[in-house]
Amino acid sequence: MDTYGQEEVSRGTVFLVSVLTAHIIGQQDGEEEGGLDPLSDLIPAVIRKLPGFELADPARIPMVTGVLMAAAMGMDTVAWRDQFGTIPAKEALVHNFALWLLADLFDSMVEQPGATDLLMRETFNSLASDLG
Repeated sequence: MDTYGQEEVSRGTVFLVSVLTAHIIGQQDGEEEGGLDPLSDLIPAVIRKLPGFELADPARIPMVTGVLMAAAMGMDTVAWRDQFGTIPAKEALVHNFALWLLADLFDSMVEQPGATDLLMRETFNSLASDLG
């Protein structure tokens, strides 16, 4: 946070929401009926759990929903969110809660605790090699 600032860390969280959403959706490719539909199952499941976090400001949930929708539709979530200005700290916190819920879901889906950690490391390594 000290190195990049709250805004860039928040934008990074929005990016990670898109990475994880894409992997969750991708885990279901080829599955038969009964899979998790992003728009009718995945997003509502995450959104319903957000108010359970004491520090989650309910006024910020619509923007987080928008980011999840953009991710599910394959859009650039950072560009989508950037059109609304800087990310306030209270909203950033709700994005973090959403990311945590997605991480928990992903680990459960692949039946491997820590799978999200491995995925994030791969993502960061890929980004570092692209920059270097």
